Amino acid sequence: MSEHIPASGALSRSVNTVSGSSGEQALEFADALMAFLSASRRTRGRLQPLFDDITVPQLVLLDAIEECGRDGVGAIAELTGLSQPTVTRSAGALVRDGLVRYSQADGDGRRRVLDLTERGSTLLAAKRAVVAGHLAGAWDNLSPAEQDLVVPLLRHLTELVDKLF
Repeated sequence: MSEHIPASGALSRSVNTVSGSSGEQALEFADALMAFLSASRRTRGRLQPLFDDITVPQLVLLDAIEECGRDGVGAIAELTGLSQPTVTRSAGALVRDGLVRYSQADGDGRRRVLDLTERGSTLLAAKRAVVAGHLAGAWDNLSPAEQDLVVPLLRHLTELVDKLF
């Protein structure tokens, strides 16, 4: 009989159905991933003191608008995990602040899309630089071999987690 490695909440209940050494490895992976996701959530809150002119949720929304705002509010909602009414309401505040503008979708006058204004693009780039500077210490603590692996691995894990949940 294999030793039980504790996992978190509902995840442990679903992973506990896997048996043998691969099950133990799956539990270890689940615990490590849940710890990483929890740390990410805490870090997001800890970033706020770095910004005095924008909230972290607004920054996340600006990033999503830059990535897929031309595809409409639905695409932004899907990317961020927010509801369409929340995206619309939050984007309205960014429009009032001069960071985002609405425009008509090409070929469809009924559908509105979102674009960053020049001010919004400048602000987003500046805040990304602040975050990168703040995280540089973590990067510097990685070995060259880890640095080669970490970015593709994090992007791949992001895709996997997005598909799971």
